[in-house]
Amino acid sequence: MFQSRLLDDLGHRYKTDKRSGQRGHDFLRKYEFFLRPFKDLEFTLLELGVYKGASLRMWADYFPQAKIVGVDNEPQTVAAESERIQVILGDLAQLDFLQSLTAIEPSVIIDDASHWWPDQLRAFFALYPYLETGGVYIMEDIHTSFPPLDSLFKANFHTPPFVILQKLAEYLTGNEKPCPILKDQNISPISAPTIFHEDIMYLAQETDAVVFFERACLLIKK
Repeated sequence: MFQSRLLDDLGHRYKTDKRSGQRGHDFLRKYEFFLRPFKDLEFTLLELGVYKGASLRMWADYFPQAKIVGVDNEPQTVAAESERIQVILGDLAQLDFLQSLTAIEPSVIIDDASHWWPDQLRAFFALYPYLETGGVYIMEDIHTSFPPLDSLFKANFHTPPFVILQKLAEYLTGNEKPCPILKDQNISPISAPTIFHEDIMYLAQETDAVVFFERACLLIKK
């Protein structure tokens, strides 16, 4: 299924940990299946978490017409800037700062920031509704939702991001529309509502697909 490896090859060239191999997470050959339609388009890609800028340079190479925007709270990350790469300094834990990022109008968002549960969910709920139609939102490293990492990344929060994404996928599938076989009944979710019930229901209505990978989740905006 994931036969094209151009993006993964670039990941190896720029030494981002999104690449395949022993030192990578093997995200890129999977992402490329969904991101390839953007390859030659003019659009904005927003990545949360810059580190040393390897993935920003990779995105700029793979998407030659795109504007690449990285966000981080470490001043030294501005060294990753170039003609098509912009780095915005700010605290992703601050809702007002997150809201300011919606003005960028990105078509692709990748959350590779702190991986703390509140930060992942805060960014998702703040930015996903403003993603353009047909856009892609990727939340990386959601394995922090599971033991033994949960105790390190929960930050006094009690509902893992994976559970929220799983519930969104459930609402997308069991969407309370009429059952095609039992005409007097509706298709319904199979588990009780969780925290952020109304928000998740709304986002499910705005979503075309939810795809889980090892350590990551990709959503396509309706």
